[in-house]
Amino acid sequence: MKESQFSLSGRVGLVTGSTGGIGRAIAEELTRAGARIAINGRNQEKVNLVANSLKGALNTPFDVDDHASAEDAIDKIISETGRFDILVCSVGSRDRRSISEIDAPAFQDLLLTNTVSAYQLARAASKKMPNPNVGRLIFISSIASLRPFRSDPAYSASKAALESIVRSFCYEFAPLGITANAIAPGFVATEFNSNLVEDPNIKEFVKTRIPAQRWARPEEVANAAVFLASDAASYINGHVLTVDAGLSTNL
Repeated sequence: MKESQFSLSGRVGLVTGSTGGIGRAIAEELTRAGARIAINGRNQEKVNLVANSLKGALNTPFDVDDHASAEDAIDKIISETGRFDILVCSVGSRDRRSISEIDAPAFQDLLLTNTVSAYQLARAASKKMPNPNVGRLIFISSIASLRPFRSDPAYSASKAALESIVRSFCYEFAPLGITANAIAPGFVATEFNSNLVEDPNIKEFVKTRIPAQRWARPEEVANAAVFLASDAASYINGHVLTVDAGLSTNL
């Protein structure tokens, strides 16, 4: 029987920021689909904890802002597995302050983490994806890229820039058999925003503005990453896949 187009058996990938939240869910679902995933974060202990919980997972702690260490991690993955197929850039910093409060250095710091580091890591990864037609670059964006929330200008700008990078990458890397796509989640109930999930005002917003009337579960975003990483998405390139239960149609 032919293997499912959604299978990732034999593939190897790296998910940045995979010690928690959406990144961890993506690492878990990619592993469930058959891939061998390198777990990343700045905290060695957390990286170990997650890597030890997933079959075949690799331990790759580094700071995405340290570009040399990031590229060394890719070399380490290839050295241990013999290949590199999937990069998911899931690290995301947030600074919920207004334009009057965020000065240029703070704005720049957030752009460096959310945009420049993802750009540089993807550039490095693309040079080390030797297997034709299976290379996948996946970036975690946000619906805020097109519809910024109040008092969140830096984050929204960083995600808009990331989506533009995706469109540029799709032209340059498609001849190499590498696709570049993004996922734009809406409201996702992760441990990092548990306080917002319980906020009465936000509960009312969710009830009245999100058609599904609930937050997304992290694995619902992760399933989109599995699809984009698979052969089933081989002709999808330069696309931003919105995963928000219809929220952005109602903003």
